[in-house]
Amino acid sequence: MIPTNGAARLWAAVSASLALFLMITVTVTYTGSAAPAAATSDAAGDPQQFDVALSEFTIEPAEFTATAGASLTFSIENTGQAVHDFTIDSGPQSETVPAGGSTTLEVDGLNAGEYRVFCSLPGHADAGMEGTLRVTDDSGAAPEAAGHDAGDHSDLTPEQMVAGHVEGVKAFPAETAGKGNQALKPTMDGDVKVFELTADEIEWEVAPGEVKAGMAYNGQIPGPRLEANVGDRVRIVLHNELDVPTAVHPHGLVVPVDQDGVPGLTQDPVMPGESFTYEYTLRNSGSHMYHSHFDSAVQVPSGLLGAFIVHGRDEPKVDLDYTMILNDGPLGYTLNGKGFPATEPLVVDKGQKIRVRYMNEGLQIHPMHLHGMPQRVIAKDGYALPQPHLEDTVLVAPGERVDVIIDATEVGPWAFHCHILNHAEAAEGMFGMVTALMVQ
Repeated sequence: MIPTNGAARLWAAVSASLALFLMITVTVTYTGSAAPAAATSDAAGDPQQFDVALSEFTIEPAEFTATAGASLTFSIENTGQAVHDFTIDSGPQSETVPAGGSTTLEVDGLNAGEYRVFCSLPGHADAGMEGTLRVTDDSGAAPEAAGHDAGDHSDLTPEQMVAGHVEGVKAFPAETAGKGNQALKPTMDGDVKVFELTADEIEWEVAPGEVKAGMAYNGQIPGPRLEANVGDRVRIVLHNELDVPTAVHPHGLVVPVDQDGVPGLTQDPVMPGESFTYEYTLRNSGSHMYHSHFDSAVQVPSGLLGAFIVHGRDEPKVDLDYTMILNDGPLGYTLNGKGFPATEPLVVDKGQKIRVRYMNEGLQIHPMHLHGMPQRVIAKDGYALPQPHLEDTVLVAPGERVDVIIDATEVGPWAFHCHILNHAEAAEGMFGMVTALMVQ
């Protein structure tokens, strides 16, 4: 059970961070021997195979040795809890691998040299998911090193690091194609509010020039925001234009079991080209979500998610009601489908009140920290807290929704970011889960 007490929740975040630190700094045995052994190749020219284990935040083994010109096969298993991939610098990259999944990366012969291997998801290499592939010629020599990508900062001067930070801030908020979390106006069929959702594969620009393969409802990530009132009768019509089965689960809503959207348990999967209709009366108010519940460790981080807000009586009066959906996975670390500097700032006047509805659709915890002003936590998972309390860092676990009220008392641009820092900042600047509260 996740505690609602602010101090206990913050301690959970600290404990998680310490655990990650220990995972990064302590050597973990991979081969069963007293220390991890480097993976080595067979004779020159023979196909060579390597077993790779990915987890938070390590690649095991951390060193591989192969022969120039030989065909290489990497059998990759994700033993962690988050989505990862395996990338060879200046070379091929595996598909993203969900927690508990596996894949194979086939590599044609490489020239002799040292190649950095790493997980390309934002922040993962900085947290320790990197290693070395040493490709030798017949003499055993590795005469040249491959180039480094942006995750390796050994070739950055202090001036380049500063320039990267400044350029990112100057670009904020950067324009990108596509905007998610847009309100979807229902059509009416008598007294029933009808929402149409079409699931499909799309290309999504996460940050300027950074276009990734995603899955989306109605062409946007996150999917369109659904809003209705307690007592409303709603109909959700799902059209599956994906190449794979899917379904829609109303996360947090109290619905009849046959409307819960869990293939194999409450319904058949919605196959490619098929449609499925859900219909129910809204019984509980609050900040809720809808998302895929089929291959969900892939489909939800890839974009099949959205907010479902059910309004009730006696809601607090605010000047800005803002939904902030947190996600991580194949699209990187995102706020409402975008990574800094393409995230959206919250802009208000001094003295105004903001309601932020945090929703974590990702695979990792995200402690959301606001500089300059406290956040009054008023609700959790759609239910009002009997005793609201103040926090400056609000921990949001996967699947959770946490509602806060912010009184905009201090003028200025205030940083607003996930405080697992490798989700938000690197040597060359801020990225991912960073935005700003602009108080005028």
